[in-house]
Amino acid sequence: MTLKELIRAAISGEMEDISACKVDIVAFGAAPGGQKPAELYEKLIEEKRTRLLDLGRIFKEGTGFRQRAIPHARSLEASLRARAARAGAAAVVYADLMKVMNKPEFKAVMKALSERERAVYAEVKAMQAELKKD
Repeated sequence: MTLKELIRAAISGEMEDISACKVDIVAFGAAPGGQKPAELYEKLIEEKRTRLLDLGRIFKEGTGFRQRAIPHARSLEASLRARAARAGAAAVVYADLMKVMNKPEFKAVMKALSERERAVYAEVKAMQAELKKD
């Protein structure tokens, strides 16, 4: 992917995550076993809003949030699978951005974002395993 494609993938992915997390909180927050994922989604929404502002400053791209109509997942398990898949994809995008960035401070930011997405992936996978046990 080119730098421009990676930037667009990162920004639009963050926007999509915010919308999907909001929808899934409403759909599954009150469901049995849905409290922990809802809390995680709330944290992710705040983190990703801040991240969008940071990405806008780094890339000098418009990151104005546009609400998208996203249907909620069919189940809590499907919601967690989608979040895990998105976190894995985001980690790859940020790692690729780190490779093409020239400024060391931007490389450090991309590395930190990639590591954070890997941590989110691990956290979501742990929730999936816990949900399967119940």
